[in-house]
Amino acid sequence: MTLRTAALLAATLTLLAGCGKPTKKMVTVTGTVTYNGQQLKSGIVKFVAPNGDFATGNIGPDGQFTVTDVVPGEQKVGYVGGPMSAGSSDGSKNAADKGVSVPPKFSDPQTSGVTVTVPETGGAVTIELK
Repeated sequence: MTLRTAALLAATLTLLAGCGKPTKKMVTVTGTVTYNGQQLKSGIVKFVAPNGDFATGNIGPDGQFTVTDVVPGEQKVGYVGGPMSAGSSDGSKNAADKGVSVPPKFSDPQTSGVTVTVPETGGAVTIELK
C-alpha cells in the first residue's frame, strides 16, 4: 500500500466515523399526573431514563404537562408539588380549587417507585402516583 493510498483510506475512515457521538432519539410527551385518583393542577414532573438523561416540565392549571427531549423507553418519574390554593380572591374557600397534598417521597424519581413507558414516537402518558 502506498503512502497516498494509506492517506486516502485514513481520510475516508475519518469521514465515515463522524465527528461526534450519534444523536439520541428524543420525543415530546404530554399527559396528566394523578395522586390517588385526583388530577394534579400544579407542580413539576421529572422523567429520568436508565442512562441518567432527564427532562422536566410544568403542570398547568388545566392539569396538563408537556415535556420535550425525553428519551423513549422506561422512565422513572418524580413530582414536586406547586403552590396550593387557599381560596378565591374574594376570601371564600372553594374545595374544588384546593390543591392536593402529595407525600414528599414522590419528589425523587430514583425512589418514588413510579415508572412509565415513553412511546418511541412520544405522545400522551398518564402518571399515577400511589
